[in-house]
Amino acid sequence: MTALADIVGDSAGIRRLRDQLDLILKRAATAPRPPSILLRGETGTGKGLVARTLHRAGPRARGPFVDLNCAAIPDNLLEAELFGYERGAFTDAREAKPGLFQLAHRGTLFLDEIGMLAPALQAKLLKVLEDGAVRRLGATRTEPVDVWIVSATNEDLSEAIRARRFREDLYHRLALLSLELPPLRERGDDILLLAERFLARACADYGLSTKTFARDARMTLVAYTWPGNVRELGNVIERAILRTSGAVIREVDLPGTGKRKDLDSLRRTYDYEVPLKEYLRRAEKDYLSHVLKKNRGSINLSAKHALVDAATLHRKMKLHGLAREDFRGRGRSEPDQALVG
Repeated sequence: MTALADIVGDSAGIRRLRDQLDLILKRAATAPRPPSILLRGETGTGKGLVARTLHRAGPRARGPFVDLNCAAIPDNLLEAELFGYERGAFTDAREAKPGLFQLAHRGTLFLDEIGMLAPALQAKLLKVLEDGAVRRLGATRTEPVDVWIVSATNEDLSEAIRARRFREDLYHRLALLSLELPPLRERGDDILLLAERFLARACADYGLSTKTFARDARMTLVAYTWPGNVRELGNVIERAILRTSGAVIREVDLPGTGKRKDLDSLRRTYDYEVPLKEYLRRAEKDYLSHVLKKNRGSINLSAKHALVDAATLHRKMKLHGLAREDFRGRGRSEPDQALVG
């Protein structure tokens, strides 16, 4: 079993990704400090898996692996989480606490959703990366840190730089090497390979006898566009085995894959003359508004409906200027089963 065995697939995009990772690991093995890496790709494409694989197979494997989702923690708490604080630095700071940089010393720090980092924190992160030292909140001295930085984003950071939402100097610090993870819809037969693995793992986790996919289920798995990518595929397979008593998974057992609203109705609404990026932005905003209205502003129910995690939904709402308060009291909530099935 090779170090990159967890990166499953035989599509051109995955073979290229494995080749790039293999070359990076060879170069990092002899370098005094591994190069900072930016992982780019849609939500659910496996950026966290790649980061953990780099750590396990890289020169920092014996050190700690620390991960942080920058979109999951409020800005006013994120600074303390990253850099730590001294006792009495703020209300309720009864004891000193090291930050994630200190915890990841001589290991790997994975910063997911880096594009959502607030401008003030971007400046402080840049200083830490340039100085190789961190100062806790309330402290008077700095502490040296030696951390391999791997970050990830599903945003177009070039566009964010042009819009002055992301610092260009920080981008160059984080993206010494940049890798693109292909979406699942572009991976062809990898879909079936991954589905078989998810099926075997889920059956083992739940203590169930071995199950297989019927021909119509396999055709549906390949034909579906998988907007939630590998994460959505895993969730769909797990729900399928819980809904199926027999040994064969059929098309009707795959919740959501044939019932997701497509963009046909939106094509009648939007102007074909606008750029594709703008068209997709409008379509996403319209879809999220519909989901939030249907679930009366509930983040958890709306996230389940859209087959994304709550942090991703919150980030996209912020991007489109949508507030949950605007949707409370509208529509009606439906049972979870109706939302995802």
